[in-house]
Amino acid sequence: MRLMLVLVGIILVAVNAHASTYREDRVLSLEVTRIQELHISCGAGALVVQGQDREDIEIKAEIVVEGVSEEKTRDFVQENVELSLKKKGRTAYLISKTDSSFWGSEKAEVNLVVFIPRELSVNIKDGSGSIEARHIKGHVAIQDGSGSIALDHISGDLSIDDGSGDIMAEDIEGDVTIKDGSGSISTKKIGGNLSIVDGSGSIDVHTIGGSVVVDDGSGSINITGVEKNVTIESAGSGSCNISGVKGDLFMRD
Repeated sequence: MRLMLVLVGIILVAVNAHASTYREDRVLSLEVTRIQELHISCGAGALVVQGQDREDIEIKAEIVVEGVSEEKTRDFVQENVELSLKKKGRTAYLISKTDSSFWGSEKAEVNLVVFIPRELSVNIKDGSGSIEARHIKGHVAIQDGSGSIALDHISGDLSIDDGSGDIMAEDIEGDVTIKDGSGSISTKKIGGNLSIVDGSGSIDVHTIGGSVVVDDGSGSINITGVEKNVTIESAGSGSCNISGVKGDLFMRD
């Protein structure tokens, strides 16, 4: 048995000696004539969506692969990485996926920087990795497995359904709806109503133009500067500090 373990160790060292980190950059683009919304479906990797004054969608993608020998890397990417940008009707679809059934120490991810016209709405379905989105005039909807989320300067409504990871939303003109499993939530300068359903993690709410509804499992709650009503459906466990509410305060616990 000891001899077998030694041999396995030697084999693993030999494999790792020939493995390296592979990086490949790709650029995708699409004209946005009559397109109103961008759907993004992505797996592992960071995602940044940036609204700009432009008339096309441009994707800058970085493919990163670890644990694959150099001579096999290109075949590995071709077989296990999907990256595409297509148009169907009034919607553009960006797909970025990596095969999760790798054996051993193989790991692949695709980091994306997405430049879009400000007027587009964005729908994101993400597996893991951080998400940033800013300067978007349309609506933004996010369904996320894990990873931090940071959003600012969104003119439309915002909805987030998140498994885990910190959430920051600032300078949102529309209504904001957040459903979160775990991780801190920080919101500031929300023009419309704010609704939060949270499993665990601190909640900080500041400067809200509409009403606020919070249903919390555990973690502190801090709310200041609300133009309309505040309703705490459940405060869970943790401190609850509320001030500067111009409307009514309802505590349903």
